[in-house]
Amino acid sequence: MSAELKQHYEVRSEDRAAVELTAWYVPSDQSRAQRVIVKNLSQSGAKIEFANCPDRSRRFYLALSLPGEGGSKRVECEWRWQINCAVGVQFVRPLPFDLMGQVLAGPAQGD
Repeated sequence: MSAELKQHYEVRSEDRAAVELTAWYVPSDQSRAQRVIVKNLSQSGAKIEFANCPDRSRRFYLALSLPGEGGSKRVECEWRWQINCAVGVQFVRPLPFDLMGQVLAGPAQGD
């Protein structure tokens, strides 16, 4: 196990919600955005999966869809680890509880 990955497993102190959400990876230079799947989520970070692995960008934005609002919220992130096309990200600022709740709520009935 790499030192980076070992540190990831030792440092995580927060439970993550298992999810399957569509989001967008947006490099900090605002170049080409790429669709990703969020596989787990907490207030401090997430695990995302790419269909095609991008060039690693230390800082980037993750645009999280807000169910029922037709919009998204950009969250500034740091790239923490990578295994193939799965990437662990840490949010620069923790997600507020209300935003976390909105994202985890999923689509409203009838949408």
